[in-house]
Amino acid sequence: MKKLEFLIFVALLCLAISCNKKDTAAEKKNLPISLDKQGPYLIVSSQSASRDYAQAIELAEQMHPDAVVSQLNFNDDAAVQKLLNRIQPFYALIFVKPEELDARLAWQWLQWSAAIDQDPFIDARTGFITGENPAAVLSLLKRIQDALAGKIFLPAEFIDQLGPNSQLAKQDFAKMPGSYMIPVLSQQYPAYAITHGIEGFSKERLQSLSGAGLIHFGGHGFPERIVNCLNGRYVRQVPFSACVVFSGACYTGVTGHWLDMSSGYFQSRDVAAHFSFALGILSNQAIAYLAALHADHGIPVYQELEFLSYTGAPLGETIKHTLDGVIIASKTKALSLSQIRDGMPVSWTAAEFMLWGTASRVLFGDPALRIMDKFCDAPFDLHVQTEPDAIKIIARVKNNNLKSTFSDAYFSDLSRTGQFNDRILISCPWPAPWLEIENPCVTKLTARGKPLPYRLIGSAWEKDRGKIILHIQVDVESSGYMQSLLRNPGCEIEIIVYRSKKRPVSAVHSME
Repeated sequence: MKKLEFLIFVALLCLAISCNKKDTAAEKKNLPISLDKQGPYLIVSSQSASRDYAQAIELAEQMHPDAVVSQLNFNDDAAVQKLLNRIQPFYALIFVKPEELDARLAWQWLQWSAAIDQDPFIDARTGFITGENPAAVLSLLKRIQDALAGKIFLPAEFIDQLGPNSQLAKQDFAKMPGSYMIPVLSQQYPAYAITHGIEGFSKERLQSLSGAGLIHFGGHGFPERIVNCLNGRYVRQVPFSACVVFSGACYTGVTGHWLDMSSGYFQSRDVAAHFSFALGILSNQAIAYLAALHADHGIPVYQELEFLSYTGAPLGETIKHTLDGVIIASKTKALSLSQIRDGMPVSWTAAEFMLWGTASRVLFGDPALRIMDKFCDAPFDLHVQTEPDAIKIIARVKNNNLKSTFSDAYFSDLSRTGQFNDRILISCPWPAPWLEIENPCVTKLTARGKPLPYRLIGSAWEKDRGKIILHIQVDVESSGYMQSLLRNPGCEIEIIVYRSKKRPVSAVHSME
C-alpha cells in the first residue's frame, strides 16, 4: 500500500469509528477495581514457590483472610485431586516458579478442576502467580493490593495494538481513535487502535501504549516476542500505566518451558526469564495478564473482552467462560487432553490446533478481581417456556454490537468463504429439577423470517453452587469473516429439551 493510500485508509477508518464513538472520558476516568468475595478460596504453591515467594503469598492471604492455604506437588495427581475435591474451591490462586508452568500443567489443571464434580466444566476459577524473580512477584501482588485500596488507578482507556500489517509500508505507524475489532469497548471508554508496518513499531513508539488501563496485543507470537512488534526486552521498557493486559498472540504467556511444533513434532524448548514476553508484562505495571501458553489465535481474546463488557464478571469467571467454551466446542462429555511427549508427531486437525491452543489460555493474577462493571446488553435475550413434557428455550439476538461473540473460533464447515462459522453460544439457567432429560434438539432457527442453515455443535449440563445451567453451542452459516444473517437483531433460535422418551422424531432438524 502506498503512503497516500495508507493515509486515506487511516482517515476514512477514523471517520467511520468516530461516528459511532461515545466520548465518556468525563464520566469514567478510572476502571472500577474490586474483589469478589465468593468462596471457598484456595491459595496453593509449589514447594519452591512457597519458599521463594513467601512474602507475596502472605500478601495474598491478607487479601483473602478466609482462604485455605496449601503446598502441592503438581506431579502427584492423586494429592492435587484430593485437595480440590475436599475444598471444592470457587477460586484458586496458584504460585509457581516460571520454569514450572507450561501448557501441559495448564491442561492438567483443567482436568483436575473439571473432575471436582461430575459435569465436564471448570469448577475452580483460577489465576497463576509467577515472575522473573521474587521481587517481581512481590511487586505484582503489591500492585493488586494497591489497586484495590485505591492507591493506584487504572485509566479507563483501551488500546488495541493490532500488530504489524504487511500491507503497509515498513515504517508506517498510526494510532487511531476507536476500535474496529471491538466496537462495544470504544463506545464505553476512550479507545485507540494501533496499526503499523513491519518496522513501524520502533522504540520511539513505546510511549504510544501509555495511559490505558486496558491493553490488547494481536499478531503472531513466540515466547520472547510478537513478530515485528515488541519483544521481551522492550516490553519491559514500555511506560505502561497500571493496567490489565490481554494477548491473543501465540505463546505470549510462556514463562519458561514451551512446546515447539514447527518441525511437525512436539519439541521441548525453554525461554530465558529475561527474554520472556509474559514475564516482561508481569514485571511492568500489569495487575493481571491473560495469554496463552501454547499456539493460540486472536478471536478468543476479543471474546473475553466482550464477555467482560456484558457481564462485569471477575477475571477468573472470564477465563472460565473461555475454557468452558472449549469443552462445548470439543463435543466431549469430559475434558480430555492428550498427553504430549517430546518427539511425538503433531497430528491435530486444524480445529484441534485452535481448541487446545485456546485451552492453554491462562490468567496471571487474582481470579476474584473485577476490573469493570457491566455496561451493555448480553448477546441474546432468553425466554424459557415450561411445558408438561418439555422445556422450550427461545434465544433472540439482542446485542449485535458484540462482534467476536458471534464467531466460532474453531470450525469453518458452514462458511461460504472457508472462514469461521458464526455461532450461538448460550448458558441457560435451568428452571426445573428434571432427573431424566433428553439431549436438547434445535427445532427452528430463523433470520428475517427465513431458515438459516445450522449445526448443533454441542450441549452439556453444569451444576455450579446449587445452580443448574444448560450450555449449548449452535453454529450457523457465515457469508464471510464475522458476517452472517445471525447478526441481525431478532434472529431467533428455538431449542427444546424433552423428558426421556418423549422426543418426537419430527423435532430432529436435517440440513439436507
